Amino acid sequence: MFDKLFTLDITKSYKQILVVLFCFLIGSVMQNILVVKTFQFYGLPILGAGIVLTWFVFACSDILTECMGEKFAFRACLGGVALNLIWSLITFVCIKIKGDNEYVAECYALVLGSSLRITLASAIAYIGGSYLNNHIMDRLHKRHGERRYYFRAILSTAVGQLVDDYVFWFLAFAPFGWSALEKSWSAIAFLPVLSAIAETVIEAVITPVSKRVAYSIKAQQISDGLR
Repeated sequence: MFDKLFTLDITKSYKQILVVLFCFLIGSVMQNILVVKTFQFYGLPILGAGIVLTWFVFACSDILTECMGEKFAFRACLGGVALNLIWSLITFVCIKIKGDNEYVAECYALVLGSSLRITLASAIAYIGGSYLNNHIMDRLHKRHGERRYYFRAILSTAVGQLVDDYVFWFLAFAPFGWSALEKSWSAIAFLPVLSAIAETVIEAVITPVSKRVAYSIKAQQISDGLR
């Protein structure tokens, strides 16, 4: 199906899918840049800044799964992983090139210097979390048909996010002494749960929007003779 997305002669529904896919891929990269910052409450870390975009990425994944199936959505996930690896390589090269301002270079390296570890952690966690999210979404869709979109979207996100967050925070920020960005063990245990809850709540709030987008694309697919 991917080959049809990049030809000039494509239907309107495929163009809509292409927009969702583009948003998914860009969000996958940007959330890894944001995650190095942690929001605090009375001095206690409570959420990674990646939550600003994580819910959006999972919503796009739900739309892709609903409209194109589990395999397509998982391939999109692998595409996001590949883009993150490319981004990590680019930042690594830029850090190694000597700049004209040492302070800016140090800040730049502090924020992006751990991007390889974060990218690898994100890749492993996201592949696992996305597989569960897409698999649950697809299986429930086959079981219930067009009914219960809210249920399958929220349940798949809750499971996928919890696995994604725990694996990611452990691999990316466990205090092994490899990076100045590492968190305490208590934060590693606490943050993924709070993050998964927050992301699932946000998903529940925006699910009416993602449902409308998904069903609009599916209606267009019917009009294009693809269903």
